Amino acid sequence: MSRARSTGGLVVGLVILSVACSIAVRRDLSAVPAGQVGFDDMCGLQEYFDSLEIGISQPPRVVSALDLEGTNGGKKVHGGKERFAFENDFQLKHLRRILNENWRRLPERVGPAAKIEIEVRWAEKAGSKRVITDQAAEMGIGAETFSLPYHVCLSELLYGEPLYRQRRVMWHLPLPGVANAAATDGGAHAPDGAIAEPRKLDAAAADR
Repeated sequence: MSRARSTGGLVVGLVILSVACSIAVRRDLSAVPAGQVGFDDMCGLQEYFDSLEIGISQPPRVVSALDLEGTNGGKKVHGGKERFAFENDFQLKHLRRILNENWRRLPERVGPAAKIEIEVRWAEKAGSKRVITDQAAEMGIGAETFSLPYHVCLSELLYGEPLYRQRRVMWHLPLPGVANAAATDGGAHAPDGAIAEPRKLDAAAADR
């Protein structure tokens, strides 16, 4: 009996230690209303998507993808699983920033890694892909895999391009390079008028 209790205590201790050492959310945005995270650019991704728009870099490569369809309560549901490879300096710079700002106890290998793969499960909401909230993502570095608890900023990084394009138009934000051109030609190619007052996002964006 004494030996059984000792073994049981060891198992519980190992489980607690494992949980204590696992990756955890640093910045909790779960209480922020839907759509507000992207609208206020709380993940700091406008520059990232603007750079993709003008071709400074390509988005992360899709390594594998699986699309699934089903029904839930008689309603058609579309979802799937995707794995992305971040493998150049631009992609890794922005991924590392998102990771460091929003999670703690990240593995040391995140810093020097030449490639980081992220795998998520997604569901379609209002015509847009979103990372599902009730399952952790997987981060692969070399042969090691790490569990990433859900965070909205990862969903924004992977699937936020339509929202941030709409946000740029709504705020009359110039693309990188356009602002420099406007400054050198006296504003001849700048958007007409001052920055517009923000308005509410459409239904698809608000569902984010």
